[in-house]
Order: sequence, then structure tokens, then C-alpha cells
Amino acid sequence: MIFAHADDESESTRAELIDAIRCADKPYIYRRLMAVRLSSEGRTVSELSAIFQLTPQTIRKFIHAYNQRGLAPLTPCKKSGRTATLQFTQTQWEEIIHQPPISFDKLNTKSYNWTLQLLSEYLHLYYDVKISVSHLWYILRQHKINMGRSQLKITSPDPDYTVKRDRVDTLKKKPKPTN
Repeated sequence: MIFAHADDESESTRAELIDAIRCADKPYIYRRLMAVRLSSEGRTVSELSAIFQLTPQTIRKFIHAYNQRGLAPLTPCKKSGRTATLQFTQTQWEEIIHQPPISFDKLNTKSYNWTLQLLSEYLHLYYDVKISVSHLWYILRQHKINMGRSQLKITSPDPDYTVKRDRVDTLKKKPKPTN
């Protein structure tokens, strides 16, 4: 039988365990600490696995970790993760997307429309950042940029183009005269 050795330790060790239980802010940490405390009070692994609805192997893992290294492995701190290497604002993303991919020599493409794959290659070639297409989609969604199907947008250098285009649109919406 395996038991946590909190009773064999000093009173301060038991007090640390009780303090940690009181301060546990996440349910899974509370459950781990309570399993160790109840084990130190003489509960068996099978009893604890029934109480906490965990496998006996998991309970044993908690007890072994506590017996070897104390509270530290039972209360993990936040892992740092990978540091952010690409911090573009929404306007910076839009500046890139509003330029056709063909205008970037390193991309070596004939496409006038961005795809997520092309955007990923662009970031790799120009910023030396490797990013997956799915993560790139996620980042763009955070900035409220939708990379759905591309739509043809006809533009003109004529300064009166929008006025003319609006006039044509209103003429198209007018009902046709019937004979």
C-alpha cells in the first residue's frame, strides 16, 4: 500500500498542505491536494479513486509526486509557452492584404488574390516567421479579418468613378418599363 507521508513529516508540512488546499484556485489542483491529504490520513488508493472518480494509477502518481518532491508538482505554475513573434495590428494586416501577392517578388506567384497559404509563405519569406495556415486563420479572425472567398472588385483611377458606378447601380435597380 502506498500512502502520502504528510503524517511522518513535521507539523509545518501538514500546515503547508492545508494552506495549499485552501488557496487552490483550480478544481483539478484542489482534487490533487485533497487526494494527498486523505491518503496521509490513511485512505487507500482504491478508496480515493472511488471518491475522486480517477484511476488508481492517477492517484498513485499524485502520491508519488508528493512523497518525492512535496507540493510543487501538485500545484503547477503557468507554463510560459512560445513567445509571440508576430505582433501586427489590424491596420498592418489590412495593408498587407490590400496589396496583391504578385507585387511581392520573393513570393514568386502570379496570383492577384491572397490565400492563407500565400500569406503564410509571405510571413516566412519577409519576416522569417513560420506559422501554420490554421493559426494564421485564427490570428486574422482575432483582428476581425475574414479571408473567405475572394470577390472581384472593379476599381478605376477616374476620380468620378464612384459617382458613375452609383448611377449605374441605381439604373439597374429601376424597374423596366412594360409595353
